[in-house]
Formats: sequence, C-alpha cells, structure tokens
Amino acid sequence: DGKLYRGKSDTTHYDLKIGFMNAAKAAIDRAGSTVEQVLQEAQAIVYSTTVGTNALIERRGTKLGLITTKGFEHTVQVGRARNWGDGLPTEKKYDRGRAMRPEPIIPQHRIIGIQERIDNLGNVIVPMSDEEVKNKVQKLVDEGVRGFVVVTLNAFINPDHERRIGKIILEQYPECYLGHMPVYLSHQISPKSGEYRRSMTVIIDAYLRDLTEGHVLRLSDDLRDLGYNRPIFVAKNTGGLSSLSRSQALHLLGSSPASTVIGSDYIGETIGSRNVIVSDMGGTSFDVGLVVEGQDKVYEYDPVVDRFRVQIPYVAHWSVGAGGGSIAKVVAGELRVGPESAGSNPGPACYGRGGLDATVTDADIVLGYINPDNFLGGEVSLDAQRSKEVIKENIADPLGINVVEAAWRIKRLIDGYMGQEMYRICALTSGQDPRDFVLFALGGAGPVHAAGYAEGADVNRIATFPFSSVFGAFSTLTLDVLQTYEKTLHLNLYSHSEESYGVKNIEAFNKEVGILVEFAERDLQEEGFDFNEIEFKLDIKMCYGQQRQTLPINVPKLKFTKEADIISICDDFNQSFASKYGEGACYPEAGIELVELQLNAVAPSEKYQLKKLGSRKRTRPKANMSRMAHWGPEYGSTETPVYLRDDIVGRTKIEGPALIEADDTVIVTPPGWVFVTDDWGVGWIEKKVVN
Repeated sequence: DGKLYRGKSDTTHYDLKIGFMNAAKAAIDRAGSTVEQVLQEAQAIVYSTTVGTNALIERRGTKLGLITTKGFEHTVQVGRARNWGDGLPTEKKYDRGRAMRPEPIIPQHRIIGIQERIDNLGNVIVPMSDEEVKNKVQKLVDEGVRGFVVVTLNAFINPDHERRIGKIILEQYPECYLGHMPVYLSHQISPKSGEYRRSMTVIIDAYLRDLTEGHVLRLSDDLRDLGYNRPIFVAKNTGGLSSLSRSQALHLLGSSPASTVIGSDYIGETIGSRNVIVSDMGGTSFDVGLVVEGQDKVYEYDPVVDRFRVQIPYVAHWSVGAGGGSIAKVVAGELRVGPESAGSNPGPACYGRGGLDATVTDADIVLGYINPDNFLGGEVSLDAQRSKEVIKENIADPLGINVVEAAWRIKRLIDGYMGQEMYRICALTSGQDPRDFVLFALGGAGPVHAAGYAEGADVNRIATFPFSSVFGAFSTLTLDVLQTYEKTLHLNLYSHSEESYGVKNIEAFNKEVGILVEFAERDLQEEGFDFNEIEFKLDIKMCYGQQRQTLPINVPKLKFTKEADIISICDDFNQSFASKYGEGACYPEAGIELVELQLNAVAPSEKYQLKKLGSRKRTRPKANMSRMAHWGPEYGSTETPVYLRDDIVGRTKIEGPALIEADDTVIVTPPGWVFVTDDWGVGWIEKKVVN
C-alpha cells in the first residue's frame, strides 16, 4: 500500500535461503501481516545473492573440462601481460617478486585441443574430425568432469565448429541418461573477441551455474509452497532485473553493489543530489560507487572477477577489504587493520561466538559509539567487556598504550584507509573532484564511520536514510527489467585516405543490430512484456584506426539509413574522445572504426516513491539519554547525548558530538559536525563551516 518496511537478519552460510526468509519475516512482522498473506499478494520478489561470489572464492564450483582449438590449450594459464596482478590489492601489485598468477579454475590436464581452425573472416581453414572430438571428450569424462566448456578460435564470427562439438557431446551423453553432461558454448554466452577474457567468461559462468541455479530454485520452491505463484526476479551486475530463466550465473556476481549505485541515483534525483559517492560499509567489505551528474550506468567494460578478467559490462563499483569485522593486529610494532575479516561467524569478539581477534566493531564499542545493550534494536546483546579484553591483549599492551587510545587508533586507521580509497577512486580513477559530491553512508557500519572516512576523502556532506543499513536490498526495488546483448562487429565508419564514410557498411550494421533486437524481443516477451513496452538503448564501441582504446557512443536509433547518420556518430565519437583525453589526442586521420555492439533492452518497472514529509519548522529534540564516548586527543572522552532516530520527526538540527541510534545502525556525529534532517526525512551529517 505504498509503505516501506524493512527487515534484517544474520547471513546463514549453511543455507542462504533461511537468512532470506528470516529477513523477509522481520519486514512482514513490521507490516503487521503474515508470510503467507504477503507472498500470495506480492507483485514481485526481487533477490540478490552472494552465493556465487563465495563459491568462486572458495573454489566450490562444478568440475569442468575445456575443449579449445589445438595450440591454444594454455590460453587461460598465460592470460594477459598484467594477469598476475589482476584482483590483487594495491600493495601486492607492487610486490612483483612474490607475485603469483591465480590458481586456474580448470587445471591443465582437463584442457584439450581439437585439430580445427577458423580464420578471422569466418572461413574454415582446418576442418574438424568428429572422431577426434569423441575420443577427446571420452578422455575428459574419464578425468571425472561434470560439464564441458567449449571455446574455439574465432567462434564469435563463425560458431559452426562449436555447435558441432556441442552436438557430438549431447549425442554421446543425451539428457535421458544419468551421465548427461551440460555443455557451455562461448558464442552463446560471450560472442566477443579476446580469447582469454571470452574463455574466462564462459568458464566462470559454467563453474557457478549448478550451485547458483540450485540455490535459487530451492528458494523458489519454498516460496511457492508458501503461496507465491510468480517468477523470482534476480538483480544483476549489469544494472537491471530478469527472471531466473533469463539470467546467467555470472550476472549475479557483485549484483548488490551494482544495484546500490542505481538506487543511489534514483534517490539522488528525488532529493536533488546529482553527484554522489556511494559508500556501503558492512561486516567484511566497503563498496564504493559513483553517480556523476545523474548518470548511474557508468559501465566497467573490462572487469575483474575474483582474479580473472571477463567480458560482461557491469555497473562500475569498487570493493575494499574494510568493514566492521576487519581484524586489527600489531605486526612488527605497527598497527594494521584488515583486509582480513572475522566475518559474521565467529564475527567480532563482542559477538560471543568464539572470536579471538580485535575488530573495528570492538573498537566502536570501546569508544562508546555502539550501545552493546541495544544492538539491532536490542535483539542481540554484545559483550563490551570482551571487546576491551581483546583490544587490550592484542593492541594496547603490544603498543604500550591504554585501551581507549588503541580503539581510537583502530578507528582512525580504518577511516583513513577507506577515505583514501574513496578519494583515489573519485579523483584519480574517475577524474572527479570529491568536493563536488555528497556522500551516501550505507550499510550497517556506514553511518558509524561516515564522518571519519568523509574527512579523508575531502567530502563535507553526508546523507543517511532510515533504510541505510539495507540500502542494497532497497535498491533492487529501483531496478528495471533489463537484458543486455553484445557482439563483436568490425566495420570501418570513416576512411581519411578515401575521405569517405562507410555507407557500404550500413546494411551489415542494420543486420547485426536486427539480430540483437530479435533476441531482446524473444527474452522480454518471455518475461511477459509487450514489444511496445520495451525501451532500447544501443551503444557502439568505437576507436581510431589500429588503436585499442575504445569509447562507447550512444546511437539514438536502431538503424542507419543514410550517410548523415554515420557522420553524426563519428562527430559524437570525436567530441567524446576530446572530452575524455584532450583535443590533441583525437586522430581521425587514422580512420574511425566500429568494433562492438551493445544493446540494452529495458522494460520499466513500478518503483517505490520516496515521500516528502512537507516543510516544517526546525525543532531541537531532547536527548533520550547520554553515555561516555571518545572523540580523539583533541576532545577526549565526553558525556555525549544519545537520540533515537525514530523520535526525530520533521526538520531537526543537532550539534555534534551526538549519537543518533536507529535499530540497525548508529549515526555518529563528531565534534565540528552537525546532524540535520530535511523535508524528505533524510538525515544529513554536515561539517560546520569555520569562518
């Protein structure tokens, strides 16, 4: 009925769907309803999961065999020149003497080559022998594989050999037998050039398929038993939703932080914040994203998953090993915090689950920011004494300082690290000035540490929301149904030597785009949408002749009809290249090439509308209580007023230091900062201006 209810629960690693149901029940209880009633009336359930991410880290996927072109059996081991550093933290990238390439997902003895060859124009140079394929497949079966990945050279241009290999495997191991083997063909999953990245895209998708699919299908079955009779929509890292039958396992990796960026843009547009740094601090990680001038879909076209580069265009976000569970320790007389984490089990020492390490959450308790008797609305009681003991034993005594100072150093170190990473991502990676941005403090630990890491990033205004700790889940409600289709396509659009535009390539362009549109129409009609409801966005990747640096350029229509269409696109490319790299970098004299198509098909969904509370006179609420909190060497430990977030209604101004407690987080407002609420109910932590 247009109202928003939230629920939160512990992650249940032994069975993730239990944690999901616990969180859903918590939200349903707040709505005063029953699980059965809500599920029977629900328009949709949107789900985001980390099951694939965890399985990849722990190497718990399917045992696979890889079939490729003879002579290319070592493609995934060789990788690319910088492959050894992909996915490593910055400090390890500089430690080249100890650098190790990632452990392969498919070991070398389960990779076989087939005598066949298709050239870059799609011509068959070396025919393929069916008998050889059968013998090599049997060899992999004897190795115990439970699925086949097929990646042949230039299959994205001519997939005939891949199709034939897949057909032979299915003939040898048909679905009617218990030994049936799933087959994953690269031209179906990633029809793009780049042998290493195409191989890894298919390998990771296949590796996670069974585990991811089984987990979500079991959840779907449980929900149907409770009365839900519609498809489950899953959030994808491409920035949209789709039903399970139209999603790949690889699309679920990093889907929550990608969704958070989209949700931040949606909320930012509502409240008038068009430049946003998105920060989500949970128990184990600190995720950062950017919304620049209201543009959320800043794609990462060459992303690293775990330690491998893949070919999926996902919404750009960055993950840092920092969170409430980050472990603090003294190494060679020096304090270090993270990236190792205590996770949720055993978790920080204060959880009382056997954790022996000092963590950031333990430091927050010692500093007085978190009330151990009112954690998660009082549902969980924390052991403050245990926090003091582990910090004293592991940090304070080795450094020769007291417990409070040790806790303060832990906080300052983790805040500085997160602030530095935010500044680097915003200023260095994306070329933006952090001072032009507001910060969204999200996640359970985000509002606790936001003022600290905002200072390190040179940001002076922070937004918190009543649903900050579950903003990732909220953000999935702001996503549209989206399908993305890509294809490598090389066409010359401009020749300087001939002083002509590629009019002769219009037919080839229209044909390939038409094929992608047909795929989109098929998939979204399967999702239940009429063709007239679908919005298409076509981007083409372009470059100057013989250059590798490409830029995506939006094409306003799905067909070229005349030379003026190509001229317009080339002009857009020249302007975008000049804007990104400087006018002196433009070089149309080398010609302009199209290298890749990307079609986004969007079916808009109904979204939750943030409601304005209306202008009210600013009030000064009374503190409910107070407790001792430490604010560093300049201010020391002081009796600090504590306010309840639910009691703050309308426009409010509270001078720091102050603690504003919600049932799932604490908004920490240090000295020199002020907490104000606006007509939208957003709580802002703002740095006081010193004249």
